[in-house]
Amino acid sequence: MPGLYLAAILFSLAGVSLLARRFLPGVIGPRLVRPVVAVLVVFLAFDAVGAARGWFASSPDWVVAQAPPGIPLEEPLLLAFLALFSVVVREAAAVLLDEARPGRAVPDADA
Repeated sequence: MPGLYLAAILFSLAGVSLLARRFLPGVIGPRLVRPVVAVLVVFLAFDAVGAARGWFASSPDWVVAQAPPGIPLEEPLLLAFLALFSVVVREAAAVLLDEARPGRAVPDADA
């Protein structure tokens, strides 16, 4: 089913982006460009070498299209999603750990 994999990636990317905008203001923005670009450059170069040497292969049943040397169209979107997800998880952990620090003033629940 070509397109199902792409749809799943886009759905996940949209979901994580919306959750980050809602619960982690400021994470989605210009500062996110650097880690996403770094991941894309490094891993797409690795994918290009691997695909050219025959180390990686993608099933035509799942991918929409492939760019030479055999990198699926979905690969850059998947890598961008993984970079975004990593930044969101790191920021969420920082927020949660900051809130759980001893000595931090806890807001009054009755207020």
